[in-house]
Amino acid sequence: MNKNIIKKIIIFIVSCAILIIIDQFTKSVAEHTLSAGNFVLIKNFFYFELIYNTGAAFGILGNARIFFCIITIVFCLLIELFYIRLPDKKEYIPMRIISITLFAGACGNLIDRIKTGRVIDFIAFDFGSYSFPRFNCADIYVTLSAIALFIMIIFVYDEKQLKEAVRGE
Repeated sequence: MNKNIIKKIIIFIVSCAILIIIDQFTKSVAEHTLSAGNFVLIKNFFYFELIYNTGAAFGILGNARIFFCIITIVFCLLIELFYIRLPDKKEYIPMRIISITLFAGACGNLIDRIKTGRVIDFIAFDFGSYSFPRFNCADIYVTLSAIALFIMIIFVYDEKQLKEAVRGE
């Protein structure tokens, strides 16, 4: 293996580990401190509430643990391969960061699913009578990464750069 690939892998592993530790730590704190009840930060708007989610986003496909674990593992392997194959050019640094945060978010929730069969969600927002679905740090990583990826594909990279990124040229 050449030095660039080893360096890429080390950056990937360390960065993902830090993000996963943050996710797991916040979930642990939420589980231990919120079992007695909610913690309100801004009344009728922003608070912490402990919820266990057996499904995907918004609780869809509840109790499909094995399905989600398999899909997440395949997704993570593809992200890792994409990350390693990205060309060593400064213009692809945002794609590297997006890959790291997507991987860390997926792994953060995968760890929960494997350990307990459910994901710990605890961040809550209410907008009038609308209650936004509860989420966690891993969900933030995935959501912001997906938005950033969409923006990069639509507005930043041209067709040649996208082909180069996907092919790993």
